[in-house]
Amino acid sequence: MKVEDHLESFKEHKETIFDWALRVKGLKNSQRIVGLHASRGIIDLFSAYLHEKNKITIGAQINHRWFKSNKVKEKLPEFEEKDNLVSELVELEVLCEDLSYGAPKPVEKIERALKIFKRLEETIEGLRKKNGKI
Repeated sequence: MKVEDHLESFKEHKETIFDWALRVKGLKNSQRIVGLHASRGIIDLFSAYLHEKNKITIGAQINHRWFKSNKVKEKLPEFEEKDNLVSELVELEVLCEDLSYGAPKPVEKIERALKIFKRLEETIEGLRKKNGKI
């Protein structure tokens, strides 16, 4: 995918979470929506960043499922703040999988996923800005 496509996909995932699910259904009723869209959306933003830094080619794809453990670091190229970003991406993916599948979880888990999502968005956007991409 092109950078623009990743960014558009990220925007759609974010809108699904914040503009639709949380506003229409409410936090308590949005567990699976948050779980399904948060990890996929943030991976799109992360992929756009890696493309912009020429760390991956346009044809390369990063799969959110790779982020179930820190072993994913071995698959990824070197980039700024890699250890921190990967650790948070792993934490978000594991949490989102738990929210997506299974019994209802405490609202605090949904809130935690949203906080991690926002923190990752800020970090990645900060890196993109630092590199003159936004």
